Amino acid sequence: MPAPKKTTDAPVKSRWATLRDEALADRKVVEPYVFDGTEPPTLIGAPDTVEQVTALAELVDADGSFDYKDIRRLFANVCGDAFDAVWAVIRREPIDVLVPLIQDINKHFNAVPGEEGNDLPGGA
Repeated sequence: MPAPKKTTDAPVKSRWATLRDEALADRKVVEPYVFDGTEPPTLIGAPDTVEQVTALAELVDADGSFDYKDIRRLFANVCGDAFDAVWAVIRREPIDVLVPLIQDINKHFNAVPGEEGNDLPGGA
């Protein structure tokens, strides 16, 4: 009985993997925002995932305004996985600190749309 034939063909890259690799080829790494209210400091990654960007697009108008009833959801989406650690520090602070913190994070990442509404990928 003959030995099984060895295949030397490299695995075929899936269409999704190819599309993803091409889309991310020129992606620039953005340094995380360092929230130093925790020990050690909590790193907040850029809110650039599909989930975060689409949620922000739903919460924030093209002119950068949002309904204050959504401020916690807005903050959670900006912080992503770091939300619980940051929220544990700020949740009992006066509300006066939340908007400046969101603005500081936004300034670092340019995450929430500006007046032209084209700060989100694809514009608005």
